[in-house]
Amino acid sequence: MMEKVMRAQTTTPQMRRANKMIKDITSLSGLDKAGLLFQILGESLALTLFNNLSESDLLKVRIRSKELKHVSISLKKEILEEFYFKLLSNQNKHAVSEPSDALFDFLSKLNDEQLYYLLINESSRVIALSIDQVSDNKKQTFFNRLEDPIQKNEIIMEIGNLENIPLEAVVTIAKDLQQKVAFLPAPKKFSRGGGESMAKILSQMDSDEAQQYLDQIQGEDPELYEEIKQYYLTFDDLLDMPEHLMKDFWMSPDVDPDMLARALRSYDEETVNTIVGFLPKRKQSMFAPIENPIAKKEIRSARAALVEIARKMVDDGTFSMDDIFGQEELE
Repeated sequence: MMEKVMRAQTTTPQMRRANKMIKDITSLSGLDKAGLLFQILGESLALTLFNNLSESDLLKVRIRSKELKHVSISLKKEILEEFYFKLLSNQNKHAVSEPSDALFDFLSKLNDEQLYYLLINESSRVIALSIDQVSDNKKQTFFNRLEDPIQKNEIIMEIGNLENIPLEAVVTIAKDLQQKVAFLPAPKKFSRGGGESMAKILSQMDSDEAQQYLDQIQGEDPELYEEIKQYYLTFDDLLDMPEHLMKDFWMSPDVDPDMLARALRSYDEETVNTIVGFLPKRKQSMFAPIENPIAKKEIRSARAALVEIARKMVDDGTFSMDDIFGQEELE
């Protein structure tokens, strides 16, 4: 491959002007690029890559490397990327049977969070190639999360030049990314803290203890308090839902009669009978109130499990948090 890099060995007069910063890759000859690679990679590594060159050609590269003293960092990066993609092409000449549009199918199975963490540390060219394979909504979400305007601009510019990437390199990039996907956490394991995470923790505490924390948060961080209230759901909330939601929720196949019996321990008979009345007839016959004392931990665990079922139904779109609290959406 280095013979191809060396093929155009004549340098331009402009390149020989030592006092002029070189910024344009189009003005570089093959010998210029080889000389710069020698600089970038260092002599030890470069020699392992240039081992197909003759002694005379290698001498020319060394000389040219010493002559090139005013080269921009961005140009060096561009040359290194060009060399990298050519190297990938040579390694994968026989790996092009799969259509390129199918190589990145795995990206569509990632959620926005996973896609961001998979790509954020890749080069602008790899990001551009990958993000161009996903839906417009995923593209927009990804770009909205980029904080560096320079990086965003580089990616956009790379998208306009994707046709210059050899198919063999595309194959390798796809395979490398797919291997990295295996190390991404599952969607439900992604968490960035905040009000939603705190609300879930508070929902599993005793109501008095949770209220103490809420009062403290309200005094110290009113904004966080309001965010928590958007997600904060307790077992008592499930007992006070509008009647049409009661039917949807308590008829759920995930609601277990034994679990409900533990959760309703210490509630008055009227409340118990009301809730049990929403169960399917078969589950009503299976329900048996718990009369004997049980550990508070068991009660909390059962209530937390039922709250989690409600959260999943919210996530699935069965109903919303506003529905649970009887709040109508205003326009």
